[in-house]
Amino acid sequence: MPEPATTLAPRPITSDAHFAKACRRWAAAGVIGLDTEFIRERTYYPRPALLQVSDAEGALLVDTTAISDHGPLAEVLADPDVVVVMHACGEDLEVLEVMTGTGPRRVFDTQLAAAFAGLGFALGYRALVATLLDINLDKGETRSDWLRRPLSPSQLHYATLDVLYLLPLYRHLSSTLERLKRSAWVEEEFAHQRRAGADGSRPEAACLRIRGRGALSPAGHAVLRRLCAWREREAMTRDKPRRHLLSDEALLALADAATRTGGRLNSDRTMPDPIRRRYGSVVVECIRDALADGPTDADHLVDLRPHTETLARMRDTTRQAAQRCALAPELLAPRRALQSLLTATLKDEAVPAEFQGWRSTVVTPALLDCLRP
Repeated sequence: MPEPATTLAPRPITSDAHFAKACRRWAAAGVIGLDTEFIRERTYYPRPALLQVSDAEGALLVDTTAISDHGPLAEVLADPDVVVVMHACGEDLEVLEVMTGTGPRRVFDTQLAAAFAGLGFALGYRALVATLLDINLDKGETRSDWLRRPLSPSQLHYATLDVLYLLPLYRHLSSTLERLKRSAWVEEEFAHQRRAGADGSRPEAACLRIRGRGALSPAGHAVLRRLCAWREREAMTRDKPRRHLLSDEALLALADAATRTGGRLNSDRTMPDPIRRRYGSVVVECIRDALADGPTDADHLVDLRPHTETLARMRDTTRQAAQRCALAPELLAPRRALQSLLTATLKDEAVPAEFQGWRSTVVTPALLDCLRP
């Protein structure tokens, strides 16, 4: 298949006037492909470096470091008549949020669409281009410094290729999903993932990313929850990676020690000197407040270890359902989702949101059967 007509190393747009003109072109296109390049090694928020957009006329690159007014792009993203096609767009949505304060109204994620089309779970852009379009792309500048100027011809070439095939993929996948009657499934799943991502980004939910928290007592988990929320807000305020403030391991150790010492951390070795010097007073305050308030229902984690066989049956049921509808088991019900459903059942709570909607016609009833005595 020939490459879409475009210049494979276009000169980036570097003025607000040219950017506004490009945005008017994209608004009129109706469907655009979009990708971003950014750096996030030493900051909490991604630092936008390049915006790549394709339409029927070809691809345009935008040097985001040279643009001061992102308002025209915000208008394009908010337009309900514009479909924004992206691949594995989670981080790109964060970049757009930083740039414009908003995200696309209508998104078509080609990675998610490919999963529902039965092409595999979490398929990469290059693999998908090879599978559907029979075009092999090299990895190019995957670890490039996108904030260094000027950008090299190879960087510009790589960045262009990252959006050049999004619209052909969109057309192919849209047709397949319509034939399979799964277009609504994709939209529903993407909306669910977007809501879950927004909920998970709240400082109050930061502790959910900590591995090993299940070993803590309810009081220890309450302390961890308070410490994680403080770290998240501090990282946001200072625009620093979480790990540059306190590591996950340090937070777990503090939460565990707090419950064993009754919060007396200033006078012993449970708080390392560098942590005590920089954050000692606020950490102690968080711990004391958490211990004073006590654990909530969310801090009483369910021990799933006695239910290993039940989880195994749920996984087998998921694999069988996935085979029947030619979907990846990871899409149908990933491990954490199965644990969430089991936990909700054990706590006599409602079926989690991810098992309602399209999954309720494919796998949820069978999984609930696994949970009945």
